[in-house]
Amino acid sequence: MMITPRRRLTTRIIRSMTAVFGLVVIVTATLHDAVNAYGDEVNRDGSESRPLQVMLIPADTGADTTLDDFKPVFNAIEKNFGLHFELRVGTSYGAVVEGLVARRVDIAFVGPVTFQQARQRKAAELLAVAVKDNSSSYRSALLVRKNQDINRLSDLRGKLVALGDINSASSFRYPLAMLLKADVDPVTQLDRVVITGSHSNALAALREGHVDAAGCSLAAYQKAINSGAISTGAFKVLAVSPPIPNPPLAMHPGLSDTVKKKLTDAFRQIHRAPGVSPEMIRGYGGDRYDRFDVEFPQREFDVAIDQLAPVTPQLISSIIERSADR
Repeated sequence: MMITPRRRLTTRIIRSMTAVFGLVVIVTATLHDAVNAYGDEVNRDGSESRPLQVMLIPADTGADTTLDDFKPVFNAIEKNFGLHFELRVGTSYGAVVEGLVARRVDIAFVGPVTFQQARQRKAAELLAVAVKDNSSSYRSALLVRKNQDINRLSDLRGKLVALGDINSASSFRYPLAMLLKADVDPVTQLDRVVITGSHSNALAALREGHVDAAGCSLAAYQKAINSGAISTGAFKVLAVSPPIPNPPLAMHPGLSDTVKKKLTDAFRQIHRAPGVSPEMIRGYGGDRYDRFDVEFPQREFDVAIDQLAPVTPQLISSIIERSADR
């Protein structure tokens, strides 16, 4: 039987996902095994000798770039408010959640879905949400190539759809929710979902013609155009999600009230602090923001997660199994 480019792509992706899932299991086990070793350090207070541990979800730009994006604001807080931090990037969205649960992480930059996962496990509470142009939200989208005869979500029946990380709100959960709302069952009515692991991988699969549609954030799509990874006008937007709260900074509930207040005060004021320039207030993917909102309502995240209720664990499991069968 002839092995098509699509089949080769799918095989590579499944192998990669298998390796990633295996790594997550190892990381999770390691974090839980190490919790006793770090149990005495839950009184980290942000002093120079006991810096607060910060973990960031991985971005398409790579770990080093992600650290470079976040270091300026944390360095500015250290200089202006006396709090000390150690930053690192998680190997996956799930690894960041496990770091919070194992109490090895005090502050995390997470997606809306991973924030909810950590919160359900009593390992996270809201610290701050970035604001740009008076907005604290972003959107997910499903994209197709402009030359395709696909004009509505129902036209995706029988098609291949590339999505990102299974814990990503905008590159996985919301695209599925939009399909379900359009009465398109992603398990039984699509050819299948190809799980690529990231926004950029999903876009690349669509660009190369390996799939018929891709799910990602509109911001990731625009960055791909700006970087030249995608030609302007090559894709068209098939559907856009409702506004999603920006990925938040979360803090562990076990931090002392004193540390929590210091963090809240710092993120509330950092954009006005001496020596802080606008380009220092950056975040995920290098996006620049105006300030941080430390009073952003938790209910906005609750509403966003409620919109994802049809995307059940059982549905996700079925999608993964069906992808692995090909």
